[in-house]
Amino acid sequence: MEREDLGERATLNNCMRLHQAFVTLGIRSRVKPRLEIERINIPVDCTHLVDEIRENGTSVLKMEQILTSARIPAILEQLKPKTIVYSHYVQGIVEQLQTAIEAQGLRVGFHIGGDKSGHDEFINGSVDILIASSAMAVGVDGFQRVCNRLIINIPPWTSAEMEQLEGRLNRQGQVHRKLSIIIPCTYGLDNGDRWSWDEGRLARLQNKQTIADAAVDGVMPEGQLRTEAQAFRDLRRWLERLETGEQKTVVRPKIKVPLPDIDPADIQRRQTQYGDFNRMNARWNNSYSHTTYQRLQQNPEEWMQYHTLYQEARKNWTVIPYQEAIKWLEKRSGLIVADFGCGEALIAKALSDKHTIHSFDFIAINDSVVECDIANVPLEDAYLDVAMFNLALIGKNHIDYLREAARTLKLDGQLWIYEVSSHIKDMPQFLRQLESLGFRIIESSEVFKFRYIRAIKSEIVTI
Repeated sequence: MEREDLGERATLNNCMRLHQAFVTLGIRSRVKPRLEIERINIPVDCTHLVDEIRENGTSVLKMEQILTSARIPAILEQLKPKTIVYSHYVQGIVEQLQTAIEAQGLRVGFHIGGDKSGHDEFINGSVDILIASSAMAVGVDGFQRVCNRLIINIPPWTSAEMEQLEGRLNRQGQVHRKLSIIIPCTYGLDNGDRWSWDEGRLARLQNKQTIADAAVDGVMPEGQLRTEAQAFRDLRRWLERLETGEQKTVVRPKIKVPLPDIDPADIQRRQTQYGDFNRMNARWNNSYSHTTYQRLQQNPEEWMQYHTLYQEARKNWTVIPYQEAIKWLEKRSGLIVADFGCGEALIAKALSDKHTIHSFDFIAINDSVVECDIANVPLEDAYLDVAMFNLALIGKNHIDYLREAARTLKLDGQLWIYEVSSHIKDMPQFLRQLESLGFRIIESSEVFKFRYIRAIKSEIVTI
């Protein structure tokens, strides 16, 4: 049955209309679980790590790497044979968990994006502890026959993902009467003030007000959920206030593109300070991405000036890369896409109702963007369907961005590149580099003044 009256965009009104249609036209059966669920939150004091988090926790992934080191002692105390240890992020985290658990004399297996070898050995063999990621949350069966103990190092971001995760154990065939879900929860203290990244994440999960809840169950949101980018930015700002025991207000300029042009003196100052568009490109291209990231975090105006000039420059282009990406994605649906170096996040703005789009850049123009060095993004291995770089291969280490794309793309996932042709000095060598990362080139052509490359991740290469 076609229902043209039901909109497709993820708005509250559309969700409520869809819920009304479900109630009118169908029934929903929800089987009450017979399994007793024991939820244990273990407080973990990581006050001693505040300085390290402030200095080195410059992305969600890096902060989680630091916090994992604090959670590990609590995790080890809770280990029993046939326990699953779940971590939403894996890079730089799985290694810590494996080393610590094996030091306890326990055999470790894996069920993560790039390595699912531990599945059978955990169920039928001698693996004691299974380290798992979101790869185990959907379409996996059998764990319930041997396991009723789940330790969550880093939880998912949505309640739907959390339910899917628990559903791997709380399902038909579970041989135990009770399921234990254990979450080490870090916190820090400073002059009586308490902060906790983990508690904020758990509060978000407990507030089951997602799009799916609204459409299926008719749950009306009571307030705005904090996105991953918002939550991370909130914590960073709080930590920046804590220096030598003093509370200090950090005023960060509002991110705005284009910058206003009503003050000629200010326009001249920016021109003198940063140079024209070509000069800014040259400076960013001749710097390592982590250096540029740190500089822009200290002075976001440089990023805003760059994108102000970029807006002006593209007015005269006959081909605009991000618009070409939107055209390509509009013909498809349901993809998990990463927009590396997203700038104004225009792809997400245009297509967030058709695809799951993760936007990354040095500076976040809005709350949908994660601020990070795109050589190191907070995504797990083999997660993406498409990785896009639209004029984003800027920096002396741009090959690191492509390594990150290779890491985060699924097998047969697609790599999409539009880059200024003059930026790629040796095109044959560049294409060979892509092939060495496991990509098979599908298209490579000159379009206007850009090189357009589309490739498939055809091999899993150890990088």
